[in-house]
Amino acid sequence: MCDPISIIGLGFSIGMSMYNMQQQADMANQQNAANDQWVAYQRRQSQEYAQRDESLRKNAEAAREGSLDELSAGKQTAAQEDEAKRLTTALTPEELANQAKGDPNALAGAMFSGQLNGSQEMRSAIQGHIQQAAIAARKRIAALADVQSYGGSQYGLTNRANSIFNTAGQDIRLAGNERAGSLSAYNIAKAVEPIKIVQHGGGSAAGGLAQAGAQIAGQGLGNALARNMGSA
Repeated sequence: MCDPISIIGLGFSIGMSMYNMQQQADMANQQNAANDQWVAYQRRQSQEYAQRDESLRKNAEAAREGSLDELSAGKQTAAQEDEAKRLTTALTPEELANQAKGDPNALAGAMFSGQLNGSQEMRSAIQGHIQQAAIAARKRIAALADVQSYGGSQYGLTNRANSIFNTAGQDIRLAGNERAGSLSAYNIAKAVEPIKIVQHGGGSAAGGLAQAGAQIAGQGLGNALARNMGSA
């Protein structure tokens, strides 16, 4: 006949084993949930990084394409012509400009007082020479403006191209720096490990209870044996 104390100790040990199994199963479920959260986090980080990187890449590409478009033959020609017109206006004296607009008295001040008192034929001849000189002067000014419009004038092609290249370069460098920063942040996110579920005190507590139960059962069994031997 089995001793009651032994039966109690056996039942206690079985209970502790079942408790440990339940705790381990619960810990495994928690670990699986933590792993699933980690996988979802990594997937989200990857997708967000890909979207940011593609957006920044498109910004850099837009800056590059925009600069090439601004430097196309058609826009370069239009810019050069506009700058040549601006320079022509800026370099042309007011009298020449008015004479070009058809004002017959615009260059009258270029004649000496004695010439103004001369015969009509002489005045007409002198005015003709002055007009021819004015026409030649306007041509020289226009030619000078045309040359400067290709070079380093305020809105000349050289300055225009440099400005376009600088603006595009700044945008491309900015996008590159932001892409590098985004990649660094993503690398940090990739290094994040899943949460490790630890049974804090659970295993040791269960082991302690099992050990205590075994001790109690052992002591009970020893006392029972002692009593039996004494009665014998």
